[in-house]
Amino acid sequence: MDKNTIFKAILLKERIKLQKLFWLPFVIVLAVSADIYMSYKSVISSHGAAELWIELVYKQSIYFGKLKWALIIGGVLFAYLQFAPECKNGRLRLTFHLPIPYRLSIYSITFVGIILNIALSLSAAICLFLVSWILHFPNELIFDMLMSIVPWSVAGIVSYFAISSIIAESSIIRKLALAFTCVIFINLLTTTNGFFSIRSDLWLYVLSGFFWLFAFEAAALRIKERVL
Repeated sequence: MDKNTIFKAILLKERIKLQKLFWLPFVIVLAVSADIYMSYKSVISSHGAAELWIELVYKQSIYFGKLKWALIIGGVLFAYLQFAPECKNGRLRLTFHLPIPYRLSIYSITFVGIILNIALSLSAAICLFLVSWILHFPNELIFDMLMSIVPWSVAGIVSYFAISSIIAESSIIRKLALAFTCVIFINLLTTTNGFFSIRSDLWLYVLSGFFWLFAFEAAALRIKERVL
């Protein structure tokens, strides 16, 4: 059996695991986007468009903060759907017996999760853009609002890898350490002080977020050490 065949088999397995509930985070994003639109319209109806403009331009009030929770919940759900059955009764150990490098196996699985998280972030950005465009916000304001989602998207990916690692990890102490570190990291990414508030450090947060890739690999390798 060649590598391409095994890779396709892994992708098929991930599709089967995800197909029942993978759409739920996308529905949450749509619901949150509708709520954002209604919030803006409510301010316009109650106080007028001028008041909304003052809040957005000078106070930089973030009415779309619920999107960050939609992205984080999406990461958690994707991880649970993929790795809860994968790690049940030590099934992940089979990954290390495939006739291909183990990294190709485990990163083929996480590749699917990353794609889903990116797709969810793009859907959130598109929805926010449409809401802003319908309400005739200027392009400069829309850009800063959309860039505010970037660290939240990284937080979603962090939550995905953190939950994956926690599920795969056997040690209770390491599970708690991963959970604690994840909460702190996500809090740093989602703390806001206006639109695009971590502009100068964005690249650092994005880069450090992907170091969580290795947290899952480390947990998976501990399964290999216990079995072999």
